[in-house]
Amino acid sequence: MARQPLTRLPDLRLKIRVHGRHPWFYRKMIQKPEQPLPAGTPAVVKDKDGKLVGTGFYNPRAELALRMFADEPVADVRGHFLAALQAAVALREEALQLPRHTDAYRLVHAEADGFPGLVLDKLGAAFVAQVSSLGMLQQLEALGEWLLRKYPGSRLALLQDKDWAEREGMEKLPRPAAIHVPVREHGLTYAVQAGAGHKTGFFADQRDNRWAVRNLSRGRSVLDLCCNSGGFALNAVAGGAAKVVAADLDEAMVAQTQHNAAANRLQLTAVHGDAFDLLRDAQLGAHDLLILDPPKWVHHREELETGLQRYFDLNRLGFEKVARGGIVVTCSCSGSVSEEQFLRMLRDAAAAAGRDARVLMLRGAGADHPIALECMETRYLKVAFLQVR
Repeated sequence: MARQPLTRLPDLRLKIRVHGRHPWFYRKMIQKPEQPLPAGTPAVVKDKDGKLVGTGFYNPRAELALRMFADEPVADVRGHFLAALQAAVALREEALQLPRHTDAYRLVHAEADGFPGLVLDKLGAAFVAQVSSLGMLQQLEALGEWLLRKYPGSRLALLQDKDWAEREGMEKLPRPAAIHVPVREHGLTYAVQAGAGHKTGFFADQRDNRWAVRNLSRGRSVLDLCCNSGGFALNAVAGGAAKVVAADLDEAMVAQTQHNAAANRLQLTAVHGDAFDLLRDAQLGAHDLLILDPPKWVHHREELETGLQRYFDLNRLGFEKVARGGIVVTCSCSGSVSEEQFLRMLRDAAAAAGRDARVLMLRGAGADHPIALECMETRYLKVAFLQVR
């Protein structure tokens, strides 16, 4: 690949003094540049006092107008991201040694890996990128070429977050055709439609929590609600559960769960239904391991109150119906819901159900989804394992 000539990046000045290293700055915090800069331009950023902040993507169209990707001036932006991608791959494959257990994991976790507005999942022989930053979108071609060289025969899919595409002023891209691939995880195989369905096509973030459920399932009666492709349910069967029922409102996911169970020669019951209705109709104490993994109910802060109410209602029903001494595994993938808010909601739901619930484990996504301490928004998944008495 021919090396592009290096050009000096434009300067950008903030209206504020910067303390700490948070990677996001809003339009009202940024001085208008003397010369207009195209949306997505990388720029060297200094604060109000002239102190160097680093290098970031500037997009005057967006309210979140500046996304930092380095704390120093970057001369070769493409080279910077290629090196960052190699470091991200080395973390997953050499330090964490994930390929020993699975071929489905996150290679790039947005700001936590220094890629503002980009997540990149490896799903078997497919790579699915989801981009929400115009500046990052403009860097993807070189990254995709590197992936194809490192993983010959793999296929790439690119997704856009619809809301962020509008905010960033990105040209709307067509939804890619699903890439049908098998993935393996802890001895189980899953048929995955990479680039289709929810998220990137597979919930790699729940891998460690699925394993934890497997180790808690022996002899239990398990109800897995919002089961998607059956990950928790399959692991419960593999862990020796006495009975497993998996349910989802999406009929395609019910069929996918049945397919995955058959492919792994595991016996479970997969049903179509609404989680609220199924819990209301469930016999009291019929299940002593209950998994609640609903979809993202809080996309924006404006949805926080209504979303928390839905989480409360679902968990209250779960606490009411689970057998005494049983375990509830309950999740929220809403980044706008903090861990404190999630735990407070669980406390109130248990009280409303008249049950005593204590936390056995408080978990999140696997280590392939690292958390940037300067950007706690990268910790979006909360998973509580509770014993209910």
